[in-house]
Amino acid sequence: MPKRKELTPSIEGADALARLLDDFDYEVEGDDFLLYELSNLIEEDRANFEDEGFRRVVDAGIRQHFEERPGLRGRMWARLRLALPDLSESTKRIALRTIRALEDMDFPLHNVSLVVRTYTAYMFRRLEEAADQPATPEEDARALIERWRDGQIIREEMMKRLKHIGGPAVGPVADLLFDSSEDREAVETSIEILGGIRTSSSARVLAHVIADPVLPEDLEMRTYGLVKSMWPLPRHYILYTLATHTHEDLSFRWFQLLVESDELAAVDMILEEVLVHAGNPAYTEDLKAIVELLRLSRDPDVEEKVVAVLNAEDTPPPGVTLLEEFASRFTPSAQPAENPWAAASRQADLNRKYLAAAKLYDSGKHEDARRVLDSIVGQDPQHPFARALKDMPG
Repeated sequence: MPKRKELTPSIEGADALARLLDDFDYEVEGDDFLLYELSNLIEEDRANFEDEGFRRVVDAGIRQHFEERPGLRGRMWARLRLALPDLSESTKRIALRTIRALEDMDFPLHNVSLVVRTYTAYMFRRLEEAADQPATPEEDARALIERWRDGQIIREEMMKRLKHIGGPAVGPVADLLFDSSEDREAVETSIEILGGIRTSSSARVLAHVIADPVLPEDLEMRTYGLVKSMWPLPRHYILYTLATHTHEDLSFRWFQLLVESDELAAVDMILEEVLVHAGNPAYTEDLKAIVELLRLSRDPDVEEKVVAVLNAEDTPPPGVTLLEEFASRFTPSAQPAENPWAAASRQADLNRKYLAAAKLYDSGKHEDARRVLDSIVGQDPQHPFARALKDMPG
């Protein structure tokens, strides 16, 4: 496995913990786009932590596949917590640092050595497993498409059978879509099939189609509706692609999708595009379009965030002008009491209470800790750590 330059307190202790998590399942689907990215890096002999692209894939994967999934964090946490009594003192110290990072929902887990090590090893194993999968279903899908193109099978029968094949049919259908851009029937057929196969890879293909609109308007809107109905399947791909700001233009449909799907960071991402690109006239029209999407956002802090960027010293003058014009015509809409931002705020409050309870527990004040944990469980019975820690011996 590629080595990452990180300070490891005890190689022996880290090895012991890595063995403890050797079979930990990060639950990455076989068609996840980061597996494709990793495979390409291996082919280019770039699969090592000296390579910026490789580090980006690993860091993004840990955030998307693990950091944002409390239940999965909880399973690793439980395995480490239960193992503590049997660990050596040096190994226990490493385990406790990892446990505390897992418990803190704001902690960047791509900076935790044990997580990086086990996740990277898992991804390499996942690639090996994917390589062992038979190619027969994909070959069957290609054969069905060829038979339809040759008039040997009717469209409806081909579509039914390709949807039944599912994920392995996505590649052949995507090829049909992109190789037949001038053939409306082929494009419509491809879009409908992809929309009927609810996988990460089919959502990714459809998201790619709306990123740079080349379809007739009616097909573009139909495709957009399909991508939106498949949310959050295309989410990781879109966030990963937007993160580098290397795009030559800004996909209005992607930002529209983020806003309409109540992505918590959508407003921040749009304003970041203003900060990065407002000084370049080539982005002026794109920025005007995506800034207008802020009017559709249910984020209760839209106005506050816009004002913060307006007052920031590093905001380019054209960005200031753009945001001043927007702010002069902006009226915050009434927000329901229950919304994703309020829910996220409540979870953050509960996490702070939990961290205090965990500190009490680890210092031996178990009864004091349980009182706080009871309060947390009363508010959130599904909290990833509170009930489990309450039931721990001690």
